[in-house]
Amino acid sequence: MRTVGIFLYSSILLLIFISGVNARLGHTSDQKGSVTWADLTLPEGEGGGVLLVEVTTAVSGQSTDKGFFVRPSRRTRQWGRAELNGKKSATFYLAETGQYSVEFASPEFWRTEAALSFDSLMLFVNPKLSIPSNAKIIGDDSTAVSEDLGPNEVYVFAADYQYDWGADHVFKVHDNTQIYFEPGAHVKARIVQTEKKVDNVLISGYGVLDTHYDLEPDLVGISDDNTHQSIGIYGKNIRVHGVTIINTNPKCDVWGYCLNINANWSPIGDLADPFGADELQNQALPAPSYKPRKAHCQEKNMDDSPNTDFQNCPTSHDDGQKVTFVKCMTWQMGQDGINAGRHGIVDNSFVRVIDDAIKPWDSNGLYTNVTIWQQTLGWPINFGWWNWNQPDENTRLEDIYVIHNHNWKSSADWPETQSGQCTIGAIYGSGAVKKGYQLKNIFVETAASCALGLEISKTAYSRHPTSEGCVGSMVDFEIDGIFFDENFKSGTGYANFISGEANPYPACTGELSGKVENLKIASNVAGKALTESDFVLPAGSTVTGLELTRAKDPHTVGSWKKFDGKNAYVGSGATFDIDDAGVAVTALEQCKERCHSDLSCDCVVYDSQNKLCWKRRGCVATSFDDDASYDAYVQQDEEDGASEGGEDDGSGVVVVDDSEGGEKPIPWGMPLGVGIGGSVLIGAVAAFWKRRASGRQGLLG
Repeated sequence: MRTVGIFLYSSILLLIFISGVNARLGHTSDQKGSVTWADLTLPEGEGGGVLLVEVTTAVSGQSTDKGFFVRPSRRTRQWGRAELNGKKSATFYLAETGQYSVEFASPEFWRTEAALSFDSLMLFVNPKLSIPSNAKIIGDDSTAVSEDLGPNEVYVFAADYQYDWGADHVFKVHDNTQIYFEPGAHVKARIVQTEKKVDNVLISGYGVLDTHYDLEPDLVGISDDNTHQSIGIYGKNIRVHGVTIINTNPKCDVWGYCLNINANWSPIGDLADPFGADELQNQALPAPSYKPRKAHCQEKNMDDSPNTDFQNCPTSHDDGQKVTFVKCMTWQMGQDGINAGRHGIVDNSFVRVIDDAIKPWDSNGLYTNVTIWQQTLGWPINFGWWNWNQPDENTRLEDIYVIHNHNWKSSADWPETQSGQCTIGAIYGSGAVKKGYQLKNIFVETAASCALGLEISKTAYSRHPTSEGCVGSMVDFEIDGIFFDENFKSGTGYANFISGEANPYPACTGELSGKVENLKIASNVAGKALTESDFVLPAGSTVTGLELTRAKDPHTVGSWKKFDGKNAYVGSGATFDIDDAGVAVTALEQCKERCHSDLSCDCVVYDSQNKLCWKRRGCVATSFDDDASYDAYVQQDEEDGASEGGEDDGSGVVVVDDSEGGEKPIPWGMPLGVGIGGSVLIGAVAAFWKRRASGRQGLLG
C-alpha cells in the first residue's frame, strides 16, 4: 500500500507534486488502492480563512465524466460548485477546517468491487499551531527498545531527523509532558503508558506517527496486549491534537488501535504476568473465572472486585481526554480506530481502518464532527465487545460523516454475528449495562450494507459477562437521525438486525437479562424511513419498546428553479451528460440531492412518472428541449434568488480585501499547475472571506 503524506503549514501560494499515486506495497482483506494526503493549515484573517485548491489526477479511470465530489459533501457543497479544468482536473474551495476526500468518481462506483482499489486523495485542513521555542529535539539514535519522555518536559520530533530504529520503538510518557511534531516529521514508533496513570500529557502537531514494525511479544508496558496501540495511555488531562497516525506494517491480523485512552477492557501492566486479550475470549459459562487484574480507572478490577485507586482518573470532560484533528489510517485487518474512554472527547477527526472505526465504549463520551471511511471489515460505530463490568451511560455522538463503508465485502464471512456488519452495531458480551446513548445526525454518503446490526449474546466471541454469566441490557438508546443518501447495497451476509440474549441464565434478570429496551431510531434511507419489516428480529421478546420514525435532514439541497415540460442534454441546454441513463430515485428530493452533492453538476432532469433522474452540466435554460415527459430543475445562484423547490440557505461567501476593507471577487483563472505522469497536483491560495446571504453557488460565484 503506497502512502504519501505532504505537509503544508501556511502559505499564500502552494504547489505540491505528489508522486506514485498508483504504486502499492500490498493490500489486505481485498482492500487495495493507495492513499495520498496533504496536511494544510487554514489561513487566519477577518471572518476566517479559505483555501482555493486545484487537483489534477493522472490515475487511470478517474475523471470528472461521472461527477466530482469533495466529501463529506454536506460540509463542502455550501462553498460552491467546482470549476472543471478538463476531465482530469478541478478547482474548488475549502472554507473550514476538517478532513476531506477528493474523488473523481460517481456515487454508483462505490457499489462495485472497483471501489476497493480506488486511489484516494485526502486533504486535512488544520488550524494554526505553534511549537514552543523551548522544546527539546528528540534524538533518533537510541539503541533501546523504549525511551522515557518526561516528567515535566517539552519535546519535539524534528522534520529533518530519521526516526526509524529498524524495529518497534516505544516512547513512555510521564506527568506534565508535552510532545510536538514538526510538520513533515515521520516517526516510526509508538507512544504509550500502561504501567501507571499519568496526568497532563499533550501530543500535538502535524507530523506522522507510524506503527511500522512487528511488536515484540509480551514486553510489559511496551508490547503486551494492553499496549497494542499507536497511542495508548492511562490517566487524566490527556490531549492528542493534529497527529496523523498510520500503521504501515505489511503483516495482516496484527490487532491493535490507532488511539486508545483509558481502555475499559485492559489492566495496569503486571511485570510478572503480561496481560493477554484472550483472557476475555471464550470464557467458561455460566461461571467465568477471571484473573485479579488491576484496574486503572475502571470501577471494578477484571475479576469484579472493587477498584480502590482512582488517582489520576478523569471525573468530567474538564479533566478528561481530548482528541482533536487526529487522522487515523491503517491497512491491516484487526487495526481499530479511536476509543477516547470515559469522559473522553473526540472532535473534528478522521478514521479510515479495516476494523471498527470509533468505539464509544464508556460513560460520558462525546464524539463530534468525525469523518469515517470504513474499509472492508468492521463497524464504523461499534458499541462494544468485552467491557469490564461497570455502568456505561450517557455517551453522545453527533455529526458523524461516513463517507464510505465497504464492510459489505467481508460480512458474509463474519460468523461471530448474525447481522453481518452494518453502520452501527456490535455483538455485545459484557455484563456492563449500557444506558442513555444518544446518536444524532449520522450521515452515510455512499452505498452501505445496512443501518443497525445489534446483537447481545452471552456467547459473544469476545466477552466479559458477570460471574453468573449475565450480559447487560442496552436501555434507552436514541438514534436521532441516521441518513443514507443511497439505498443499501444489495447482497448477502448482512441485514438490519436487532436481538437481545434469547436464553439468559436464571440468575440474569432485570437489566442483566441482555435485552434491547426502548430503542428509538429516526432514519432516512434515500427518502424513506426504516420500518420493522426492514429488520430481522429473531427473538422479538428481547427487543421491547422499539420506535421507528422518519428523520428530516438538517441540511438543505439548496435553491432550485423548475422548468415544466423541459428536457436537458448535450445539444439542448447542457454541455455534458453526467448520467447517460436515468438513475432510479425514490423522489424528486433525492434527485436534487444527487446533483447538489456533486460539485460538477448544474441541473437535473426528472421523470416523475418513472422516478428517474439525470444529472447535467453546463445548463442553459433557454436552450432546453420541450418534452412533457420531463421537468428540468436548475440550481440557483445568488442573483436568481430562492425559487420553486428550495430555499436560500445563506451559505454564500465573498472575499474581503484586508488592506482596504472592501469586497472584491476572488481572483480566478490563475495558473496553479498541471498534473504530471502518475501524480496528483494540489494548488492552494489563501484568502479571507465572510458569509453573506446567497444561494448554492457560494464561493465560485
